[in-house]
Amino acid sequence: MTKRKLIVPATMENIYTEKRYSPAVQVGNLVFVSGMLGRDENLNIINEPEAQFAQLFKNMKTVLENAGTSFDHVVELVGYFTDLQRDFHIYQAVRDRHIREDFPAQTVIGIKELAAPGLLLELKCVAVIAD
Repeated sequence: MTKRKLIVPATMENIYTEKRYSPAVQVGNLVFVSGMLGRDENLNIINEPEAQFAQLFKNMKTVLENAGTSFDHVVELVGYFTDLQRDFHIYQAVRDRHIREDFPAQTVIGIKELAAPGLLLELKCVAVIAD
């Protein structure tokens, strides 16, 4: 059986204990990052779209670093947008601050709602831990 390692950064223990999921799970040299949101350490939603997306990427960076990897090793991104047409260009601008060439595979999906009112994007990823 393949061993799983839970990735729960100290600043995200409340996600594990209150929301009951792991920010990421490592299997072999792959890290599966749960859908990250634009919330602060106390799970408060950031209201302004660009700031919300910046916080989301900050949260994802924390998880990736705790797993021993980085944005340079992300191989897939999947984003769920509550208003894809309005927010995609904002997301792309924030994403481009963190992810450069070689670009990962990416899927973006417009949806009706997320887990709480005010959330605009949930973004998950898969990354590799480099040898």
